[in-house]
Amino acid sequence: MQCRFSFKQMSTSQALIDYTEAKVVGKIEKFSTKPIEAHITFFVEGQDQKVHCNVLGGDGFNIQVHASCPDMYGSVDVLINKLEIQLRRQKEKIKHHKHHKNNLRHLPYVQARAKDDCDSIPIDADDLIKYERARSRRVAS
Repeated sequence: MQCRFSFKQMSTSQALIDYTEAKVVGKIEKFSTKPIEAHITFFVEGQDQKVHCNVLGGDGFNIQVHASCPDMYGSVDVLINKLEIQLRRQKEKIKHHKHHKNNLRHLPYVQARAKDDCDSIPIDADDLIKYERARSRRVAS
């Protein structure tokens, strides 16, 4: 993993870099296995100390997080919480993107019935309503 740090309108602080790098790398490695690049920018705007983090992932995702607080270390902590939430959400998307309940692979297999046996199957009223709606859409088109 690669981290880049930028400071705007403030002096460079090695203690702040070490603190931020330890926290960011820990969270990112927890949620991702592929190579990642993180660019963290520290800047001061008025009375607020702000942090911006841009994470480019090997899975093809791009996460941008902003945090603002009167204290720079507080801003980093807020940033880490927001980053963790977005990384968890991204991991869930990657994890579950193919496992939908409506996917044909996950439907139970039902043995085919003979044509003369179709009259013995009970029909639900909801099925009839769905059939009529679909038929009316086809006729209207």
